[in-house]
Order: sequence, then structure tokens, then C-alpha cells
Amino acid sequence: VDIRTRLTLILVAVSLISMALLGSFAYITSAGLLQEISLRQLDALAESKKRDLNKVYESWEDKLSLVRSRESLRTSIRDLVASESVEDHQALETIIQGIRVALPKIDQLIISNLDGKEIASAGRSKVSHPPVSIDKEVRYVGAYLTEDGLRVALNSGVELDGTLVGGIEIIFDASDVFDVTSDYTGLGDSGEALVVMRDVGMIQVLNPLRFAVQGSAQQIMGSTSDDMSRVFESPGSLSEESREDYRGEEVWLATRFLRKPGWGLVVKIDVGEEQQRADVLKEALFDIAIALSAFAIVGGALLGFYFARPIHELAEVVERMRRGEKDLRAEVKGDDEIAYLSQSLNQFLDHLEDEQGGNA
Repeated sequence: VDIRTRLTLILVAVSLISMALLGSFAYITSAGLLQEISLRQLDALAESKKRDLNKVYESWEDKLSLVRSRESLRTSIRDLVASESVEDHQALETIIQGIRVALPKIDQLIISNLDGKEIASAGRSKVSHPPVSIDKEVRYVGAYLTEDGLRVALNSGVELDGTLVGGIEIIFDASDVFDVTSDYTGLGDSGEALVVMRDVGMIQVLNPLRFAVQGSAQQIMGSTSDDMSRVFESPGSLSEESREDYRGEEVWLATRFLRKPGWGLVVKIDVGEEQQRADVLKEALFDIAIALSAFAIVGGALLGFYFARPIHELAEVVERMRRGEKDLRAEVKGDDEIAYLSQSLNQFLDHLEDEQGGNA
């Protein structure tokens, strides 16, 4: 193998190895950046959904505060508690019926005395719970999954002239929660948002799951699902390590805690789906590598011939001298080692001719 071929092979090999190393480094770095971007996007989505859910909850509080502030309602409660007459009862029920009609998504409005005993109500609900104490502030009573969907109960005391005269409880149709969790924008084909709460040793999912699972779709034991249990252990966090969700799939997740209702929020996306983006990048880098490899082969061959040409010319001069040709000189170009070698060869030829002329 002549020197031109060797140089060509060496240059091509060095080029291919360099591109392989550069491509590997670019892929690893880019894949890491894609993961970081995905995690940051997931965290931002979790924060956005937390704000939306807090707004939903605050709207329930505002409705209850608006209802209890009505002067006619407070006066009517005081009168009924004091008299227990049929007329006062009818008057109070007329008022709360009007309130229920005026305000949307109220299943039931319940008025109670200071002992927590119901004295009037409007609407019907399948929610039932033990009696709760009455306080001046608006309080969260609970969330309930019924045949009609998710229902949330809030209660508060009703004051007249600074004195508690009774209590009020409103059971809300909480389908607004589903409007937040069912928006999968930014979550791809596998991501979802879950609103969960603790329920007697069990973690209960309040919104419908995006994917079907065996058994109840809305009651999942916390011990069987990392993403469910983690929300209460480290709320408001973003995990850079994948977790296993209720389907057994590896996911990245961000969690938030909603303080007032005591709910957890889990926003997650499958690692496999995000890995597809890295695979697309790898395929693109592979296509680029093929194109660059072809360029490296052609370029390496041309450079090999270019760098080997002066050496090849020197070899031709020496070969012609061996065959007996005279007055041969190597062409001196540049100021490098090959030019120095050509100059030395020419000096040797001059010296050789001088000696041959002297002998003649």
C-alpha cells in the first residue's frame, strides 16, 4: 500500500471517529436538555393547574359568602329559629329556593340551627355526612363521589348583628374540577392530571382517569401507586427520577398541594413518550452522520492525495535516477519538512554530479 492510500485511510478514519464522538456527545447533551425542558414544562403545567383549581375552590367560597351575606336570609333564619312557625319556615324556604335557582351548579342548600339540626333546605343531593360544627368562617366539609359525579360541601355560620343565628351548607356540583383536569394541552398522548385526597387509608382520585384500569377507576390504594402517595409526602415538588404510576408505566411527575381542601395534584407524563423525542433527535443525527461520513470519505481521499503528492514526486525522482536518468531535480515548494527533504535531495544530486565530473 503506497503512502497516498495510507494517508487517505488515516484521514478518513480520523474524520469518522471524530464525527462519531461528536455525534455521541451531541446526542447525550441534547437528550439531557430535552429531558430538562420536559420537566420544566411539566412543572409549569402543574403550577398552572393548581392556580386553576384554587380559582374553582375560591369561586365556591365566594358563592357561599355571597349567600350568607343576604340580609333577608339572615333575618329569616333568626325568625324561624326563634318561632319555629310554619309561616317563617315557608318564608325561609322561598328565599333559599330563589338563591338556588339564581346560582348555578348548586345541588343543595341546607340551613341549620346552632345545634347543627337542619331546619330548611332547597334541592336534593346524594351526599350525606355526619353533623359538623358551625363556625363564623367558610369551611371545607368534604368531597364526595356520587352517582351524579363529584360533589363538594362547604359550610359557614350565619351572623346577624354580630351574633351567630344559624348555619348554612352548600353542596356544589364540582364538575368544574374536571374542566381543569381534562385539559391535556401540553401533556401529549399519555400525560394526565389527577386530583387526589386521603380517605381512610386510601388515596382517592376525584377526577376520571384518562386510561382504564382494572377494578375501580377512582379508588387506588396509595401503597400500589408511587405517583399517588408521593403528592402528600413532598407536595410542590418535581422529580427528575421516573416513578411508576397506577398503570405500571414509568412517568415523570410534578406534584402540588391545595391547602384549603387538602387535595393533592399530580401532573405526569410517560417517560416513553418523551423518549420518542430523543429518538427522533437520534435519527436526525444519524442521517446527518451518514451525509458527513460521505463528505469525510471524499474529503479525506482528496486531502490524502494532496498531502502525498510531494512525497510521491520525490519517489518518482529517485526511481528515475535509479534507472539512469541524469540532470534530475526535485521541485522545492513551501517551507515544510517535504520542501527540506527535496532541497536535501537536490544537494545530494549536485554533489553526486560534481564527484562524477571530477572523476571524468
